[in-house]
Amino acid sequence: MKRNKLLINPFLLLVAFLLIIACDQTFEPLKENNVYNFNIAGYLDASSDTQWVRVGTVRESIDEPPNPEGIQVTLEDLETGETVVMNDSLFTFKNVLNYWTTRKIENDRTYRITAKQSNGKTSQVTVTTPNEFPTIYITINDVSPVGANIYVDDTAKNIVDLQSVWYVILNRGTPEEQERIFRFPLRNTLSHTFTFFGSYSAFANWEDEFEHIEQNTIANSDVSVIRRQFFLAMGGPEWDENFSSIDDLEYFLDGTGSNVENGLGYVVGIEGKWFKQDWCLLPDSSNYIPCEPEERFW
Repeated sequence: MKRNKLLINPFLLLVAFLLIIACDQTFEPLKENNVYNFNIAGYLDASSDTQWVRVGTVRESIDEPPNPEGIQVTLEDLETGETVVMNDSLFTFKNVLNYWTTRKIENDRTYRITAKQSNGKTSQVTVTTPNEFPTIYITINDVSPVGANIYVDDTAKNIVDLQSVWYVILNRGTPEEQERIFRFPLRNTLSHTFTFFGSYSAFANWEDEFEHIEQNTIANSDVSVIRRQFFLAMGGPEWDENFSSIDDLEYFLDGTGSNVENGLGYVVGIEGKWFKQDWCLLPDSSNYIPCEPEERFW
């Protein structure tokens, strides 16, 4: 009688061997990391009176709150040598520490942020802020599609963020009154035009944006528009085009790209300014003039 031969697949044997090894191993926490000591993320803003950076530490568990004990974060001006110790905010966000300072940040200046533990482990990042802010013009479309055009001088380098920002009050004058802010990203819509002697232009479509606001509020809410602004930010030479806006930097702690030495994360220098979505004209309305920035509304 003819017997059937047993066929053995070498690949299946390898898989079985790996499974046996995996089952025999116990779970180990994150091992000590001598190369990536800290995660540092955020930006230095030459237009802001307070600077914030997020600092993460290597921990036994991702869910374990970081311990600020023994950690010092400093900000150094590499031109003057002036160094300040950043303050621990005493609160954490997404299991990272938040450090701040009111040290004035200048345009076209290079700074170094250093995070150091008492055991000597250190991570640092060097960033440069952008130079002069570009000239801005704003015009309004009075007919459909109604909205605001913003024009940024095309000599500008590294436009890192552009948003249309709405400040609204829902159900004004009632017990359900609520202030809300809505942001609409426009950076990816920028295109070059020869208007105003060459500029990068984007359009804030008020009709579409208002429809989005209505769709994202409680049904039958009365929406009162208080103000609209453009937020525009320019970046220094470290800016990476893989980011869609500066908001990405606040939470960029686990990406593969990094400009932090002996650490992870990303930090850049920026200058961000706010502009009212309105005509910028001479007093007699006879001609356009460059727009002046204003304070953030809320």
